[in-house]
Amino acid sequence: MNNDGQQITHQVYEDPDIVEGYIKRNALDPKQKELIVSFSKTIEGKKVLDLGCGPGHESYIFSELGFDVTGLDFSSEMIRRAKDLKDSKNKPTFVVGDMTRLNRYFSENQFDAIWASASLLHIRPSDMQATLEGMTSISKNGAKIFIGLKGGSGTLMADEDKYGKKMQREFTLWSKEQFLSEVKQYGWNLDDFHSKEGSEFLGQPTQWLQFFFTVVK
Repeated sequence: MNNDGQQITHQVYEDPDIVEGYIKRNALDPKQKELIVSFSKTIEGKKVLDLGCGPGHESYIFSELGFDVTGLDFSSEMIRRAKDLKDSKNKPTFVVGDMTRLNRYFSENQFDAIWASASLLHIRPSDMQATLEGMTSISKNGAKIFIGLKGGSGTLMADEDKYGKKMQREFTLWSKEQFLSEVKQYGWNLDDFHSKEGSEFLGQPTQWLQFFFTVVK
């Protein structure tokens, strides 16, 4: 992350008060457990990367389903909280890292699945190719990938206070067609796609785009 908007976003996620608010809103009652369980049934193998894992609440769901899970996030505060979020016999491994440079942290063909829920929405279009290239490299042939993005267009700064404190975060919004054009060169198969309405964002309901891919090498 090397521009002002991304630096501001990074600082937000390093704020302990905001991270605590994020955990209270999202992690204590994970809203996507049913989707994770459904997605997990498509995975052949055990190694899962939770990309942009935040405080690790979804990483723990995968681990409780029996997977060998690694959670990566750019925020050291999020990773600090993730390590102690829950007691688990099959505890995930958590790593502080930049998702635009995945080959720095992981080997080629390491993962059977990548879960990227509401995380690539902080990646600027200029950095998306590096992110997708890294995801392809560290995925095995046949790996399953889930990506959840906010629908729309353009990159914008959002002023919010939903985690109990005023903050600014940068988001990149995508249409289905725009994002598929980014993915096209990597040979991923689109297995399924859903668009669903979520909570309010900038005065309007969020339109969530949910992509389900298989990596083909």
